[in-house]
Amino acid sequence: MKKTTFLFFFVFSICTVFSQETTVDTPISWGIENNDDATTINLPPLDLLALHREDSINDRDKSLPWRYGIKRNLKIDVHKDGTVTQLDNGDKLWRIAISSPNAVNLSLNFGDFYIPNGAKLFLYNDDKTDVLLPLTTNQNRNNQQLGSWFINGDKIWLEYYEPESVNEEVLLNIKSIIHGYRMGKVERYMDGTRGLNDSGDCNYDVNCPIGEDFDSQKDILKKAVALLNLGNGYLCSAVLINNTNKDKKPYLLTGNHCLDNSDPAFWSVRFNWMSPSPVCGEDKLSPDLQTNFTMSGAELKAANNISDFALVELYNSIPSSWDVAFAGWDITDELPLYEIGIHHPNGDIMKICRDNSGAIHETANGTEVWLIGGASVGEGNGWEIGTTESGSSGSPLFNQNGKIIGQLYAGNSSCDGLENNNKYDIYGRLAVSWDTGSTSNKRLKEWLDPNETGQTQLETTQNLLNVPDFDITGELKIYPNPASETITIMNSRYPNLSYHFYSITGQQISQGSVSSTMNTISVAQTAEGMYFLQLTDLDSNSSITKKIIVSR
Repeated sequence: MKKTTFLFFFVFSICTVFSQETTVDTPISWGIENNDDATTINLPPLDLLALHREDSINDRDKSLPWRYGIKRNLKIDVHKDGTVTQLDNGDKLWRIAISSPNAVNLSLNFGDFYIPNGAKLFLYNDDKTDVLLPLTTNQNRNNQQLGSWFINGDKIWLEYYEPESVNEEVLLNIKSIIHGYRMGKVERYMDGTRGLNDSGDCNYDVNCPIGEDFDSQKDILKKAVALLNLGNGYLCSAVLINNTNKDKKPYLLTGNHCLDNSDPAFWSVRFNWMSPSPVCGEDKLSPDLQTNFTMSGAELKAANNISDFALVELYNSIPSSWDVAFAGWDITDELPLYEIGIHHPNGDIMKICRDNSGAIHETANGTEVWLIGGASVGEGNGWEIGTTESGSSGSPLFNQNGKIIGQLYAGNSSCDGLENNNKYDIYGRLAVSWDTGSTSNKRLKEWLDPNETGQTQLETTQNLLNVPDFDITGELKIYPNPASETITIMNSRYPNLSYHFYSITGQQISQGSVSSTMNTISVAQTAEGMYFLQLTDLDSNSSITKKIIVSR
């Protein structure tokens, strides 16, 4: 990365003292001294060598979701089993830690989940380098179930904060923990295999050029693709799909086989996981990027094995500040001139592939598919750029017009060193998924065309088209200022950017990484007044400090 120098707008003295009053998205206990005494549950180690032997076989089958972890059943009531601390102001904290040796990451499934208004649940790792945004009443579901996103490391902390004014009963019963053993930070296990960068060397990061005839469409469509955590130790890929009302209803399309032994209520998704410095079919490592574009929980709307599709609706609407897209579609079933796949192979950063031969209609084991022909099956030489792999299951196939025509079902395409092995892939056809099923829970048309317009094609809708006035600082956009609920940082240049948000007295309110996309910092619970936002380029150690006004 080219080194840059930031202009210092304002210089002031900073102290790094945490306080209960100024902590917004940081666990309350981090600002309390002598708080290490808490309940810890230690699980026995897993036989990772045996798991790796199984994976060496299963990873070749794209009709199976990609396994990254093992579900370990638990029965823990955080409110009853955790260590409770009463604060000076009458508020209370319950804390409990779960350790699963040698885990790369950990996530949780709650069988009973309800958080009263005003209370918060924090999840973070042992060295306090990874913390999820707090879970609040916004995550409450009618079914009282919830699956969390990943926390890096082999020990996960749960901290439930309840103000004295809360008089409702909380439900925080952990049903299972997912021990992730080969996805997360670039960490080696057993014989040296990895999670991040685990996909083959012939893969192209999604930000690599794949042709002037599609690059501009790709830069929009990639915002619709998601890494899908199935809540059972397995992963697929998925895509936000538009409907004819264009109302941004959070429908997610993936493969029917991704439903096997999984419950969408425990699913979680991550959007915009892309490398800021793309690697394009080379034997190099893609730099990681941390984003907060994650969401938990979905309800199954329709599924059918005749075209291997599943459509779910996320429980929560997509926040208006998220830079994502709802991809358009084409159900004419016309043969494409060429097709593009965007996906997350082997739980890796988003990748892209291109076939110039044009897919054809085919039936595979009773499933109606698009065939991307390759060696031994059909005509053609497979993908000309990139490939798909296990974990790409359920990912969208786009035609030359940038419209979804199917989702990945199976295939034998993979990398042979830096080259594709020239074998085939097959995708369930969207046109078949549209109305082949006999009822609405087996087809798409009632969900994606609710007013029966009869449209056969639909354009992509971007979630974020117009933004408020903003201040430009180099390649950064920071808005609005004054702010009332959130501060948005649009970062299109710096892959290793961090932020610290301080009060005028120098107390740190929050901190974190700034991804190479849209980022939001909550100030909803911050008092009105003047604050300072410090952005640091970790590659050059240069910083900028911006004065921020919070006003309502």
